[in-house]
Amino acid sequence: MTGTVVIVEDNAMNMKLLEQALTIAGYGTVKSQDGDGLVEMTANSGAKLILMDIQLPRQSGVDLLKQLKADDRTAAVPVLAVTAFADPESVAAFMKEGFDQVITKPISIRKLLDEVARYCAEE
Repeated sequence: MTGTVVIVEDNAMNMKLLEQALTIAGYGTVKSQDGDGLVEMTANSGAKLILMDIQLPRQSGVDLLKQLKADDRTAAVPVLAVTAFADPESVAAFMKEGFDQVITKPISIRKLLDEVARYCAEE
């Protein structure tokens, strides 16, 4: 299990949890608290996956997803929404927006690592 995962999360505790789980599992991480410069960060890091919070301070995860998908350098990078919006309607709406998967909070580390492994293994 290797590869770089970009984490976009404004909550410090959630960021620490995600970073530690991924690091222990052997992944590299690149972190952003607000998504500023996310397209460049993702393109420059060679990330295989992005974990994206939906509610961020400056712009939503949905808006950031649109920016990523509009850039040829990052359009193919899978993006998983990480959100507290766990109701079926919200999950369906996020999938319709173009997220590859939705991981609901509170985060199950086992499910998270299974999803990360699945996306990072794909070439």
